[in-house]
Amino acid sequence: MNFSKKNHEHLRLNIIYVSKNLIGFLIIITLMTIMVSCSNEDSDSFIPSASDILQTIDENPTEGQSLGTVATNLTGTLLYSISSQTANGAFAINSTTGEIFVNDPLKFDYEINPLIQATISVTNSIDTATSSVLISLNNIDDIFSFLNTSQQAYINAQNGEWIQVTEDEYNLLATALYLVEKTSTSDEHYNTSESISYDSGYYTYSNNNGVDIAPLQYVFAIKYKGDDDNVTDAKVKISSNSVSEGFIDLGQTLPEHNAGDKYFVLKGNSQNFNSTSYLGISGRLAYVNLADHNFKYRFGDSEDLTSDWTGIALYQGLTTTVKQWD
Repeated sequence: MNFSKKNHEHLRLNIIYVSKNLIGFLIIITLMTIMVSCSNEDSDSFIPSASDILQTIDENPTEGQSLGTVATNLTGTLLYSISSQTANGAFAINSTTGEIFVNDPLKFDYEINPLIQATISVTNSIDTATSSVLISLNNIDDIFSFLNTSQQAYINAQNGEWIQVTEDEYNLLATALYLVEKTSTSDEHYNTSESISYDSGYYTYSNNNGVDIAPLQYVFAIKYKGDDDNVTDAKVKISSNSVSEGFIDLGQTLPEHNAGDKYFVLKGNSQNFNSTSYLGISGRLAYVNLADHNFKYRFGDSEDLTSDWTGIALYQGLTTTVKQWD
């Protein structure tokens, strides 16, 4: 086939036109492929994450104390929850903000849980991230922690001094400190509805009812029922020999106080015994006549108790094997 010069030129122009458009088309396809590829890579590289909470706080915090807020790179409507915690019920969480709180302050006890952990889950219904909560506790004076009205008097006292506290403070110490036992008189007998008697003079008493101090126990608080005002010479006694002899003073003389139920804590007690020991008290206090129970007694401030009486002297001590104070 013969082509004229004009036809050749027309064909050449058509080829150039098609080539340019094809190149443009290929460029567009390439750019679109790159964009889709980059988009997929961005999607594939997204990793849900949430910040950890690492804190050191004093033991015995207050209920509701904030421990921090979990941050996350997730967006949208978020739901936070506690997946697990090592001390059940220790933590609470705001499900919409991720703020962590103290739920049960008694779980934040250095002697029981020096380290408390939790795992937090946060989700936007599409992605989920996890956070670790790790709370380390400082070991502080537990008696100080649970006093309120009497806290300043406790701060001002020297080791070996007894401090008068309130009934509420005594009862809180009995439940809040670790491994607490009650000695000399049970709650049932102390709160008896039986008729109460008082001796007319100053005696030393020790209950012989089997509610003794187990080995290695520290006495840290006492309560007793008395009927004298302006008492300045009452003493707490302890013996590792027997319920009737070898009593020595435990701490200093009780601070001046009046009649009624009185409550005291001992600051800094470091004295315990490897064997069973016995708690006594010197003063003018109440007792009840109860069959099958008896107490030892002797007139005055005495180391040895030579007489027996049927009944229970109304005093009680709090003890623990774990020294939880300075």
